[in-house]
Amino acid sequence: MYNIYMRAYIVSLGCPKNLCDTEAIMGELREKGYEISPSVKNSDIAVVNTCAFLKSAREESVTVIKSLVKKGLKVYMAGCLPKHPLYGKAGGIKSLPVQTLDSIRTYNCAEPKVKATPPWTAYVKISEGCNNNCTYCLIPKIRGKLIVRKMADILKEVTQLAKNGVKELIYVAQDTTAYPNFPLLLKKTAKIEEIHWIRIMYSNPQHVTKNLIKVMKEEPKIARYLDLPLQHICDRILGLMNRPQPNSDGIKNLIKTLRREVTGIRIRTSFIVGFPGETERESQALLDFIKETKFDRVGAFCFSREKGTSADTLRGQIPDKVKKIRFSRLMKEQNRISKELNKKLVGKIIEVLFEGNNRGRSMFDAPGIDCSVLFNAKGLQPGEFAKVKIIGAKAYDLTGQLVST
Repeated sequence: MYNIYMRAYIVSLGCPKNLCDTEAIMGELREKGYEISPSVKNSDIAVVNTCAFLKSAREESVTVIKSLVKKGLKVYMAGCLPKHPLYGKAGGIKSLPVQTLDSIRTYNCAEPKVKATPPWTAYVKISEGCNNNCTYCLIPKIRGKLIVRKMADILKEVTQLAKNGVKELIYVAQDTTAYPNFPLLLKKTAKIEEIHWIRIMYSNPQHVTKNLIKVMKEEPKIARYLDLPLQHICDRILGLMNRPQPNSDGIKNLIKTLRREVTGIRIRTSFIVGFPGETERESQALLDFIKETKFDRVGAFCFSREKGTSADTLRGQIPDKVKKIRFSRLMKEQNRISKELNKKLVGKIIEVLFEGNNRGRSMFDAPGIDCSVLFNAKGLQPGEFAKVKIIGAKAYDLTGQLVST
């Protein structure tokens, strides 16, 4: 497919893990002589790095591909959709003149890459695939079993990113904390002088060890923030999800330990509402758990039936109307909690990474999904850190005044 001096338009769909692969795709295309084009206009080909985790993501991927085909571009498809066991039935995509891009080295390719994030932030993918086999998830069938990158290769990539101006490093994977000796990787990363924040995303609670907590406590560069998807709190539902470890008591103890050992930590989590067989009593138990625990950040999702998963065939499928009611109830409560917690920051001075347009983020907020800090940033350049006094708080945004740089 490669031709010298042609222009390639790239679309990256889905999560930051996919974005890491997109950066590798762009890097190899450029190495083969392609110019990466910022627009469809005057492009010779298009590459769509697809997401297929849920039906809605597959539909979005198909819609984007169809629109590019209509524009007359030669379209190549990468990512999860062509690996989906049922992708041939996903919107009739096989009837489109689309080729699968399967020759690109993705996550394991440290160089070359074309960065797709702001200069000061980078995602680094440390492994591919997953061994957990949750009953609602197709990732092991799409991405395969867990394969990890060599630590030396990861640190080489991070070192180069730091030299190029990256200050916030975000480790991602399908199961980030399943990486062997992840605490050691964090300690070595913290020694890279230019890196200011190290953020951990997609952490299965099963793999959050005492040693990991110890390193988070001791290394000031590691953000006091942990993305810890829990999915539910009732043992019966966790068993149906094939997430029995840790159980309900283990989850509660883990949260207590994190908050006791890592001073000021903010915990982001996610839950599935309306999982097959979930009773009203279990839904209320999840809501009570959220009220009691007061998570700093919560994402919730209505259960989506995915053909090829065990959960698709479970008895007791919940009607969509009931799922939506449970979802709305949960998010309404979390909105109240978020506002309550944010108000406690009023009057405090926090460090903020300025990202432009009088907007920044604290150590406690991941890009694109968490809170922003709005303040008059006169004199600051994007990518600079500043001290900001918080003067106002809403559920998902803070306002502040610049104190110092």
